[in-house]
Amino acid sequence: MTNILDDPARDEALRRWIESLGYGTIADVKRVGGGAFRTSARIEMKDRDDGKRPIFVKVDLGSAPPTPFDLQREYQVLKAIGGRVKAPDVLGYEPDLNAMAMPCLPGVADYGQIEDEAKRARVERSYVEALLAVHRLELSSLSLDHLPAGLTIRQAIAADLDLWRDLLLNGVTHPDAITLFALAWCAARLPDDDRPATLVQGDAGPGNFLFDEDGVTGVLDWEMAHVGHPLEDIGCILVRSLVQPMASANDLLALYSQASGVEWTRQELLYSAILMMTRFSVPISLALESRNTGLDFGLTNGYFRMSQISLLRLIAQAEGIELSETIPDSAARPTADFEFEYLRSVLRDIVRPAVADDYVRYRLDGAVGLIGYLGGALADSPEGAEGDAHSAFTEQERIVAGGGRKLAAAMQQMYGDALYREQLMREMLGPLHGRRIVI
Repeated sequence: MTNILDDPARDEALRRWIESLGYGTIADVKRVGGGAFRTSARIEMKDRDDGKRPIFVKVDLGSAPPTPFDLQREYQVLKAIGGRVKAPDVLGYEPDLNAMAMPCLPGVADYGQIEDEAKRARVERSYVEALLAVHRLELSSLSLDHLPAGLTIRQAIAADLDLWRDLLLNGVTHPDAITLFALAWCAARLPDDDRPATLVQGDAGPGNFLFDEDGVTGVLDWEMAHVGHPLEDIGCILVRSLVQPMASANDLLALYSQASGVEWTRQELLYSAILMMTRFSVPISLALESRNTGLDFGLTNGYFRMSQISLLRLIAQAEGIELSETIPDSAARPTADFEFEYLRSVLRDIVRPAVADDYVRYRLDGAVGLIGYLGGALADSPEGAEGDAHSAFTEQERIVAGGGRKLAAAMQQMYGDALYREQLMREMLGPLHGRRIVI
């Protein structure tokens, strides 16, 4: 039978806990996803009458950079919601194993495979309505300290930005300049909005909801839930469109305005999307800083660098600044240090054990050794090593506050560097190369 975890002792303890939940005994395990920080599995449980009931188990592996947005938080949110919106129920959470179990919901998650336009429109409308139901939940009824009631939208966003800024500055030695700039910009351009803040699901988009022929059956992945502006969830759908496109900004805004009965503006959506991209930049930065060779480094780093281009474009749109799309003939060469160790690890620990041919293994060992040599000879100090994270953030605050030509020039410099890096990553990005978020 397939293991849930690769650690036999922990896997056995996890199985005992799952079977103690009262759903029966484990009949089959199907690993759904796994990575450097978390894994999950769909598990068929067999009761005394040989009836089968599927459950879904998520496990934090304990290697993720510490943030408040973890599996325990997701469990607390789902338990507090208690079936009042289209979200999974919870069967239990085991703190020692850092594992959560839920009954499986009906439906599928492959939105990108929908070919029928009428069905696609039906699912999109249903999803927007499901998110609106989340936003209409009374925060006071959840009784969770990390989801406080009574804040205005402006107050909630300010507190959220403070949290993510501190996580970045204290967790990443030399943060990327664009991430620092975006954090400073979002704080300086806080919306003057005294309407009540709402519950925000925080990770909305294709892959994070289930649907059937009639519409959405469940909203998934709640660890990023927080208090903020309801359009953050609509902005998040657009942010995730770099990899998993859904509806256009115009269509999503129209659907949400119609469902809510409020005429939300494009500027509100623009700020919300910038805010969500900025938030996502921090955990990605923390993941890259972890230097964990189990991370899908190519995809993670590629998405991060590509998303920063759209982030700068959207901020320029909000500022009324026109950025040149000309790719510089040259720019500062991106640093390389962990990349060498990552390549060595993939070839040595993943590829080599799967190779049976002695000659191929011999040549592979030589390539691994060569990468080790190149790493020692060519590795650089991290970008921004000339100063600490706090002073670098202060400089970005000064640039944003200065506005005018200095702001435009700084943005163009960062944008040109980002375009140059994207060109270098063209082969690695593949079909993702050149994708942009449009609002």
